[in-house]
Amino acid sequence: MSRSAPVIAAGARSPLVVRPARPEDDAARRELLASVAMDADLSLSIRRRPTVDAMYALHAAAWDSWVVADDAGRIEGMGSVLVREGWLDGRIVKVGYLGDLRLSGRAEGRQLLDRAYGPILEAARARYGCEYWLTAIIASNARARRALTVQTERSARRGRPRYTLLREFDIRLLHLVLPRRRERSLVHVRRATEADIGAIAALLDADARARPFGYPMPERELRRRLGTWPGLGIESFHVAENRAGVLVGVVAPWDAAPVKETVVAEYSGAMKRVRLLHDAAALALGRPRLPAPGEAFRYQYLTHLAVPSGDPVVLRALLASAYEGARRERFHFLSACAPVGDPLDEAYKGYLATNLRAQLHLVTLPDTRIPESLRFGKMPGFEMALV
Repeated sequence: MSRSAPVIAAGARSPLVVRPARPEDDAARRELLASVAMDADLSLSIRRRPTVDAMYALHAAAWDSWVVADDAGRIEGMGSVLVREGWLDGRIVKVGYLGDLRLSGRAEGRQLLDRAYGPILEAARARYGCEYWLTAIIASNARARRALTVQTERSARRGRPRYTLLREFDIRLLHLVLPRRRERSLVHVRRATEADIGAIAALLDADARARPFGYPMPERELRRRLGTWPGLGIESFHVAENRAGVLVGVVAPWDAAPVKETVVAEYSGAMKRVRLLHDAAALALGRPRLPAPGEAFRYQYLTHLAVPSGDPVVLRALLASAYEGARRERFHFLSACAPVGDPLDEAYKGYLATNLRAQLHLVTLPDTRIPESLRFGKMPGFEMALV
């Protein structure tokens, strides 16, 4: 959905330019995503289908996609600027997400960020009226953090956007290799029906209003997602009720494979040991082994997760139900966004899990004032499945 925008020269050393992506660039963009792995103990690359932009349409109202190209049309880099609506201080504002930043070896070290980053966000701000942008970085990816978040005199002079750390969170993988016993709970969990759509939307919207950039969720938006997210139906939702039958929590496990697959590039460090232990248990219990390098994980994201009360008892009941369903379908794991220091963290106690620490940053142009409400409080609205 890229629109007319200026072409930005990538430096005098080569004919590389930064320009809006074109439909004919899609195959090369997908190839770049698949070939450039994120640097971490679990090194991953991404396969998009049927197009790179197909996933953006699931939650963004608008987006601009950019590429770094040479004079022969070869794609050496890419990135995207997405815009949606979000709650902030009791009103709905535009909020963006900066994602899919990848550079090939030819494009690295050419001061592309200093030359192009500011102008791209300035153009997006003028076009969409968006002042605030979120982006996530794997904490162990020191090279990306250094390149993006460290302010230097040169980057300041060029008007490079500023990064403000909002929250650290764990990309928490709940391994499904082991069976779990049913626990007694005061909370009853069941699968949702059509009759629950209004109540689910109201609960999701109430939770969103209490956090910066939470996704507004009127009933029409929930119905839109049910009609456009591949494989997501109302029966995907697990709803938690208290003894009075009042809805107190919700989660929707979702397999993003129709639009995004996560492929193993390499296991290193602690992840080598995790894989050995997991696969030994899987062999004994007749469960799927973790994929070899070059193969994709089978997993579900815990999407539309909301427990407005912050009661870990509610989340624990939801996790138990989601775990049972995902294990029955022979997925490798469930993937949850677990903010560091969150009161709900107690719900995960006793689960076999691997945590990959990440950082959620606010990105702003130098002249943008940062509201105090963003520096404190709950985890901002962030649907990890869509990044």
